[in-house]
Amino acid sequence: MKKIKLIKIVAFFLIFMCIWFAYKKYIAYNIIKNASNQPPIVFAADFYNGDAGTFKYNIETGKAEKISDYVFHELSYSENYEKIIGVIWEDRFQGLAELDMRDYTFKTIISLNDLNKCVRELGLDEIKYEHSGVTQLRMPKYCKDGYIFFWGYYSTVVCHIKKVNDNWNIAMVNSSRFQGYTYFIKKADGLELLFLETEEKLLSQASKRGTIIEKTIGMNDEKGILDINLTEAIDASGIMDMPDDMSKIVYYEEPEIYIYDLNTKEKKHVTNQYLFCQYILDLKFSSDERYIFYTVGDIPFFWDGWYRIKFFIVDTETGNKTGLTKWKNGDTFYGIDW
Repeated sequence: MKKIKLIKIVAFFLIFMCIWFAYKKYIAYNIIKNASNQPPIVFAADFYNGDAGTFKYNIETGKAEKISDYVFHELSYSENYEKIIGVIWEDRFQGLAELDMRDYTFKTIISLNDLNKCVRELGLDEIKYEHSGVTQLRMPKYCKDGYIFFWGYYSTVVCHIKKVNDNWNIAMVNSSRFQGYTYFIKKADGLELLFLETEEKLLSQASKRGTIIEKTIGMNDEKGILDINLTEAIDASGIMDMPDDMSKIVYYEEPEIYIYDLNTKEKKHVTNQYLFCQYILDLKFSSDERYIFYTVGDIPFFWDGWYRIKFFIVDTETGNKTGLTKWKNGDTFYGIDW
């Protein structure tokens, strides 16, 4: 009798596990099927097999298609998703460039030499190119009729450039004593608001904390919106994102991913992502705000390389999530957008 009872328990357990795995597969299938209708994930990488460049990622197949042999560091989409902008930091060119996503045409925007000429007007230190790798020109984005970016590795200055009568005009959008991790600009009531994720502690004096700040460009006002526990990862590209209408902020505070509504001042818990010897490195809204794409990086053994990255997508309405591709050791990523 005891043997029969044990067999029943084991059979019940196996049936339960089969149902559970089938349910998880069904959830993953639906997330991938629906999220694949969004614009493609794009990223720049240098793979361990020697293939380097910028790639378009297919969510359904988990495959990456190379769309440029240039590595677009810290790339970002244009508002209509027809182009991407990024930093090219190679021997053949250093500066800002864009890639047309319709036919993958590469076009330079402005060289590092010309940018250095511009920043002299602002009294900023010039940036010197020594070799490919980590850039000191960071997070370029399309903005109005020009381009905006962090100047310098520690990202305390945000600059805007635009071309007027074949000449570049430059302006300093923000300058701070504190390092910035990422930024967004929103037009509201005729004004331009800057949202900045920074190590500055406006709301708390606790260690390893920072504040997401809102300030009006051209004015000295600034206010803290969110007090957050900043990642300790050496990648300083920020772990927050805002949708196109700048109405929400998605951010990570271990072990939870939240969405903060700027209108209602309420935060919504999306999902948990527990980490052990890992970091979350990227957070990106889908274009319809229904999904969040994020990456988790495994800390390499004895820091003998870069993070081993795995892709995830989570449904903001249900909190269901699924893992996508886990890349190989030695694959290095330089920028991701969705």
